[in-house]
This record gives sequence, structure tokens and C-alpha cells, in this order.
Amino acid sequence: MLLFLQIISNSSMLASMLAEERQQRINEHLREKEFCTLKELSEMLNVSVSTVRRDINFLKTTGVLRRTHGGARLSEQVEIEGTHPLVPNASVRSELKECIARYCASLIEPGQTVIMDGGSTVFSVARHLVVKHPIVITNSLPISNLYSNYRQVEVHVTGGVVYPRLGVLTGPNAVEGFSKIHADVAIMGAGGLDVQDGVTNTHALLIDMQLAMIKAARKVIFCMDSTKLGARSLFFLCSADQVQTLVTNSDVDPVLVKALRKKGVDVHLVPC
Repeated sequence: MLLFLQIISNSSMLASMLAEERQQRINEHLREKEFCTLKELSEMLNVSVSTVRRDINFLKTTGVLRRTHGGARLSEQVEIEGTHPLVPNASVRSELKECIARYCASLIEPGQTVIMDGGSTVFSVARHLVVKHPIVITNSLPISNLYSNYRQVEVHVTGGVVYPRLGVLTGPNAVEGFSKIHADVAIMGAGGLDVQDGVTNTHALLIDMQLAMIKAARKVIFCMDSTKLGARSLFFLCSADQVQTLVTNSDVDPVLVKALRKKGVDVHLVPC
């Protein structure tokens, strides 16, 4: 009896591994072809169409693909993210940052000229802006890579020296690049925002760059989650009253929100 149960268990594990292998091959095939039919996948994997259909249904639940009539297509999300190695860390996928980013993107009008800072939250905003067909100016390598396959997004990348830890371009040439630009909006992140201490950041090399971004844009939007409000980082960027718009989640101290609004900050609280 024990031997029989062990055989069943081993068979189930083998089937699971085979399913995982098939699904991985389907994923890789879609990343290369973008679309394929059930029959094509069935022949490629040497399994029945019904088996392929089960694999596709499973992959659909993970967000890798979407079902189409008679086949499957790579999901738009994976098309945007999957082909570029320079992507900020997994925190960019957090539900909170995605919520804030989605709302921030809704504030941008189609065709606007948008300066985009580095950082994971701003990267998330960039992913939601594709449909707005913006003109983007950025020093972020992940964002420039993100848009590289999209004709509807015009991208201008500053010069400068690559800062590998953050994947951004810095230095005098990068700062000078922003000094020659007039943008509708700048979307930025920061390490902290406090009523008394203003906006601060953890990287000294970014301060001159961010100041140039602020100067180049008619409107500045800071995107940051509530954990950064009331917090202070190492290096001063600007005073609180220089922040025009703040987008954050609604789980924030109402006293702080009131104080920021008193300073003239247009605070958008997003229910995440």
C-alpha cells in the first residue's frame, strides 16, 4: 500500500514538473512570437490541444498571457516589462506603488511633454503612460528601455554618466540637458517629505539633476507612498512650499496633510 501511494505521489510530481516545463516553453515562445495558436503549441509541445488549453488557462491567471480566439497572446503588461533587463527591483510591482502610479498617470493629458525621474514609483507611472502617447524626457535607463519599442512614445534621453546602482544618468551633461528643455509636467520621487524639512533624497548625485527637472517643468508632481511623508533623508532638495502636487496613498496622518495643504501643496490622497 505504501509503495502504491509513493508511486502515485511520484507520478503527480512528474506531471507537475512536466506542466511547469510546458508552461515555461509556452511563455518563452510567446515572448518571441507574441501570438500563437493552440494547434501550433500542441505540435510544438507534442501534447493534445486540451492539455495546451489547460496550460494557457493557468498562465492566464498569472498575467503572462491573454486568451484569444483559437490561441493566446502575450499580455500587454509582459510586452511592456519583459523584454528589458533594466527594470527597477520587485518593489515596483507592489500593490501600493501601482495604485499611486495609476492615479498619477491619470493626471497627465494625452500628448503632454513629461519629464520623468528615476526610481521604482516613477517607473510604474511610466508603464501606465503608454496609452497617453507622451513626449518623455528622462535620465532613467529603465524608462528609456521601457519605451524603446513604442512608436507612439517619443523619448529624449539626457547625456551624462551612468550611475549603475540606480540606473540613471548623472553629472553636468545630464543637468545641462534639462536646462534646455521646457516641459508640461515633471513626475518625480524622493526619499522623504516633511513640512519643516521639505523634500529630501538619499543620493547627493541626484540633487542637481532633480533641481534642473523642477526648473524645466511648468508643473511638478511628486509620487511617494505614506511611509515617506514626515520622513527625512540625507540631502535637501527643496522646501515643502515648492511642491505643487503630491500623490500618495490615503493612509497618512491627516494633520500632516492639513499642514502640507496650508503650504500650498495640492495633495491627492489615493484610496489604495
